Amino acid sequence: MSRPQLMKSFVLVLASTSLLFLSGVAIPFVGVLLIPLVPQPALAFGLKHGKANGVGLLAAGTLLLWFFGGRVLGLGFGLLALMVILLYGALDRGWSIEAVVAGPAAGLLAAVSGILLFLFGSFPQIREAIRGALKENLELSLRVYEQIGFSPEGMQVLRERAPQVTELVLQILPAFAFIGFAVILLVNLFFLQRRFPDRELFMPTGNLREWKSPEPLVWCLIVSGFALFLPGWQTLKTLALNLLLVIAAFYFFQGLAIVAYYFHRKNVPFFLRSLAYVLIVFEQVLTVLVVGLGLFDLWGDFRRLKKKDLNPSRAS
Repeated sequence: MSRPQLMKSFVLVLASTSLLFLSGVAIPFVGVLLIPLVPQPALAFGLKHGKANGVGLLAAGTLLLWFFGGRVLGLGFGLLALMVILLYGALDRGWSIEAVVAGPAAGLLAAVSGILLFLFGSFPQIREAIRGALKENLELSLRVYEQIGFSPEGMQVLRERAPQVTELVLQILPAFAFIGFAVILLVNLFFLQRRFPDRELFMPTGNLREWKSPEPLVWCLIVSGFALFLPGWQTLKTLALNLLLVIAAFYFFQGLAIVAYYFHRKNVPFFLRSLAYVLIVFEQVLTVLVVGLGLFDLWGDFRRLKKKDLNPSRAS
């Protein structure tokens, strides 16, 4: 590609990435759905025209938003830019999908912790600031419940349990942040796989419908589960709870891969697949069942992947 064409592509991708980010920030509710798509144009640009050019594009976008939109917008876009840079480092290396996702997600979690420490000065102040924001949002939610006609008895129960809910959310916030980053990364990897079907960007040994979590992960699940029942050791219990939630997310994605595998095998119509995925995400009972499906796949081998691995032609 000639230099003028590269510059034209650079400007177009920079504009589209910035527009997606600003739309995600400015549009209430629906705009949040656009945020996971912000890294996609820069990812595709870097993989097509060179990762160094992609890093330059991300740096330019961060500086422009910082200069014209302020520190908050600059830091927000910079965090998404860091996600793309971490993915640049993880792709095209033959890593497994869990390594490609977990590595950048851990890096992003560390970066967010560093940014908050820079803004607030200490971890206790970060904790108090987040606690205050959670209390404010919970109070706004309770007011909405009152306006739509919740019973006074139910509102009283919610108000009594609000402090416990706030503290629980505060404890498991690191796990939620890690899982949120992982979901955004998976969304972008899904679109990259569609966009570059001939490149083995990740998971070179198979497709996502045949993915399964590493078998030793079940021991982490057992150990973290037992740690929750230890007397005292509140810090250890908090770490164990966060680890348990992250591991549960791994088994949720494995269960989702099993569901997708059978949807594909039985040629289930797209509308019914979409409806099922929405129910799985928003219906708690189905979510827990999918986690259990992923966990017990370790022994049940519902997709018969172990038999496929024993196939001589596949092994060759």
